Amino acid sequence: RPMKPSKSDGLTLVIDTSICGLRLALVSSSSEVPAWRGGLDEVQGSASRLTGILTGGLKATSREICDISRVLVSCGPGSFTGIRVGIAFARGLFAGREVDPEGCTSLGLYAASEFARIGGSVAVYLPATRTAGYVAIANSANDVKLLPFLLGDFSAKSLLIGNNTAALIVGAWSELCEEFDRVGKPYRVEIASAVADTSCLAMCRLAASGRRLDDRIGLQPIY
Repeated sequence: RPMKPSKSDGLTLVIDTSICGLRLALVSSSSEVPAWRGGLDEVQGSASRLTGILTGGLKATSREICDISRVLVSCGPGSFTGIRVGIAFARGLFAGREVDPEGCTSLGLYAASEFARIGGSVAVYLPATRTAGYVAIANSANDVKLLPFLLGDFSAKSLLIGNNTAALIVGAWSELCEEFDRVGKPYRVEIASAVADTSCLAMCRLAASGRRLDDRIGLQPIY
C-alpha cells in the first residue's frame, strides 16, 4: 500500500526515463522509502502517459501537485528520446512555479549503489545502439566516471577494466557480451527493468537526503 507522508514533509518528485521506459516516485523528506512508485517498461507511448501515472500517484498518497517542492530528473546517459521526454516533462509541469527541476545521472547512481552493495569497484555498461554505449565506473560511492564508447574502439580506449572491477552489462547487448567473451573478461548481464528500478530507488535516497546537486549537471542531457 502507498505510504501517506505528513503534509508538513517536503515532497520530491523523482523522474527517470533514461534506462528502461519510465519510472516516477514521490519521496518525503522524512524517509528514504518512497511514498509511491510507478512506471512502465515499454518505451512506446510512455511519454503520453506520464501525467496520468503521476496523477494516480498523487491520488494514492492523498497529495496534490502543489505539495511537490522539489523535482529530481535523470539527464542520462541512456535513451536519447527518453532523456528528452523526462526533462521536457519536468520543465513543462512546473513552468511558472517556484520549483526548479534538478538533474542527476541515474546510471551513475546505479553504479555507486552497486559499489556499495558488493564492496568493490564496478563498471556498468549501457547500450545506446548495437555498436555504441556508455559505461559508468564506480571506484567509490563518490567517485563515478561516465564515458561514452564505440565497440570498435573498446580495447584501444582501455575500457576493459581491471580484473578487480566487476563488469555489469545492462540488457541483452550481445555484441558487447561477445567482446567480453573474446578477451576472457567475466561479466554479469542485468535485466534493464531491474536496473531502472534500482536506479529509481537510488534517486529516492538522494532526494530524501536533502543534498543539493552539482550545478554543473543542471538539466543538460547526457548523451
